[in-house]
Amino acid sequence: MGMLDTQADRVGRGETVEFRPTGGSMAPLVHSRQKVRVAPADPGLVEVGDIVLARVAGTVYLHLVSAVDAPRRRVQISNNHGHVNGWTGYDRVLGICLAVDGVPRPGAAAKVRRLPVRPVALATARLELLPLRPEHADEMSLVLSDPALHSFTGGAPLTRDALRARYERLTAGSPDPAVVWANWVLRLRGTGRLVGTVQATVTPAQGLAELAWVIGVPWQGEGFASEAARALAAWLEQLPVDRLVAHIHPDHAASAAVARACGLRPTGHRVDGEVRWQSSGVRPAAPA
Repeated sequence: MGMLDTQADRVGRGETVEFRPTGGSMAPLVHSRQKVRVAPADPGLVEVGDIVLARVAGTVYLHLVSAVDAPRRRVQISNNHGHVNGWTGYDRVLGICLAVDGVPRPGAAAKVRRLPVRPVALATARLELLPLRPEHADEMSLVLSDPALHSFTGGAPLTRDALRARYERLTAGSPDPAVVWANWVLRLRGTGRLVGTVQATVTPAQGLAELAWVIGVPWQGEGFASEAARALAAWLEQLPVDRLVAHIHPDHAASAAVARACGLRPTGHRVDGEVRWQSSGVRPAAPA
């Protein structure tokens, strides 16, 4: 089995992959050994000029869509030098190239096959990240009870009942079908104590996820927020998410350190006085 076959199998299972194809048939769009990022494609959305990962007569190509026959649910695949590989059905158009050497392909992110985004249990060396449930409010109301947690965000700690109502809204899901709310509580290995939360607000059609985190005051300064945020960033990397963002108060040095730990950098843009931090598209994996 060749490298493209292996990548096609992974994309077919719903993974977003990065690899370096060889050969010159797609130059100058893709030069040999340039890194490409390929996500599962919605074949009904691909257009002439898109670079797709497709099987044609049993062979896998990372080539161009050169024609579309929507009534017959098929596309024509060609290289970038005029050679036509042939027609293939929608079911054999597996992936779409999102970026070449980190440069996004225009419009490609909107043609990704949108897989269900649901939080799953994650683990790090010291923490278990558990999908949020309303009953976590009983313990989390104590974890989040210190007013110091609101120094940069404003507001005040919620009561147990108010926090439970909030968690019920979060677990019910976003009212906007284009947005996914994914929330976790952080449980400390060994003691089993809850120590904080992390969350991602994911907009799949935009390839965007906004991160947030909070650690109870007694457990701050131990690196738990960075550890959890890196695990979350690594999980999001398996989805069709190209950008991670966070909004951080300019004086909140600890939160800025967490953002840096998962590959985000400050931008010149501010929202309600907070600095927008954003990833460059290359994110570090979670530590073992």
